[in-house]
Amino acid sequence: MKKALLFTAFILITAALTISTSCEDNVGTAPTGFTLAAENDTLVKLTWTAPTTGTPDKYVVYFKAVGTASYTNEGEVTTTSVIHYPAGATGDYYVAAKYGSTEENSSVKTTIPISTAATTVGELNATDLSGYGWDMTTGTGATYSMTTAANVTKVDFYVTNFAVGTATPYHIASPDQGPTDAGGVVPTGAWRVNGISDPITDPQAPLPKYISGTTYFNYTQIGAYPTYLAVKTADGYYGLIKVDGLNTTNGSVQVSSWFQLVSGLRLTKH
Repeated sequence: MKKALLFTAFILITAALTISTSCEDNVGTAPTGFTLAAENDTLVKLTWTAPTTGTPDKYVVYFKAVGTASYTNEGEVTTTSVIHYPAGATGDYYVAAKYGSTEENSSVKTTIPISTAATTVGELNATDLSGYGWDMTTGTGATYSMTTAANVTKVDFYVTNFAVGTATPYHIASPDQGPTDAGGVVPTGAWRVNGISDPITDPQAPLPKYISGTTYFNYTQIGAYPTYLAVKTADGYYGLIKVDGLNTTNGSVQVSSWFQLVSGLRLTKH
């Protein structure tokens, strides 16, 4: 009887040690190097690097769409990249390395466009600055002078009537149109060659796919206020602008913008 009890105790101790070792082995750190990229214009490719410590059982992809309160589990994979279909939505992403029931989270990355509040933009011959451009690092928009050659790399579009003076109608034009503009104030230089779309009926939908001369043009006339337009920059980024607040006395409009910091992604739902 005494031998049987000792044998049972040995089995229990051995099992406890096995469980303890298994739990200790099944831990690790979070994924690193998490990035987002566009895949076919409206899909999002998530890529990350395996944790420096531990081997996850799997990775869990989480997404919180703009306007929603919480993250949803979008699937579990064993690879270090995945393509997500967000159905036109933008939002925040992170990836968790899963060790048993424990999850270690990566940093959060977003596809939500950067919003810049309404800014006064003048017609080319007006007093207010007529050029507008986005910072490719922060996504914020700002106005610039079209009379300064040093701004050639900063301007993404400008406001003009293609004539001397500030009479309407106004157009949103690619910066490269400036040197030949009849307004006569833009110096020669390597101004950016960007595309401007026709007016957009649904500013929350994916922006038009870029096709030069078919969906995007050198300039677009503003026939109503407000008007929404898409801008495709020469270096592959998409922005959405709202042109409103026409002031014929000052020769100006109000421009609000939403800029997508993921290059090539046409999603600007906000």
